[in-house]
Amino acid sequence: MDAIYVTKNTVFAATAGAKTVLKLVTPTSFNIKIHELKLSMDGVTASAVPATVEWGTSDETTAGTGGGTAVTTQVKGRAQAHGLTVTQNHTAEGTTYTIHDGIFVPQFMGILVLQNPLGLENESPGDNADSFLVRINVTANVNVLCSVKWSRA
Repeated sequence: MDAIYVTKNTVFAATAGAKTVLKLVTPTSFNIKIHELKLSMDGVTASAVPATVEWGTSDETTAGTGGGTAVTTQVKGRAQAHGLTVTQNHTAEGTTYTIHDGIFVPQFMGILVLQNPLGLENESPGDNADSFLVRINVTANVNVLCSVKWSRA
């Protein structure tokens, strides 16, 4: 059985504008499959417009600036180092993002749980040191918690 990992950020006090919440950077030797994405927010007013949550990849030409290292925990399979560079809660955005998809999520107690069907998982490109990322665009200050369940492809 392949090793399965969960990478999560520490609570991120997101301010207005687009911010990368999690970025999983792969080495040139392998790519990753995304099995599940979870995100929640604790906005303070029910009348706030929804946030935009997007996920995609980056070729890491301009990586942006992460606000620390996200925590990665192996949850299944034979013990194996995950081998990624993971960043969280970006203070400066990269410029080479390719957004694959997105959805509106309420800023007031909003939650997103996205499970990818077997065989249809999003994958990071496998030819270079690339990344999978989750980005949020909020209109008010909210706390954001995000996790990604993944494995090597």
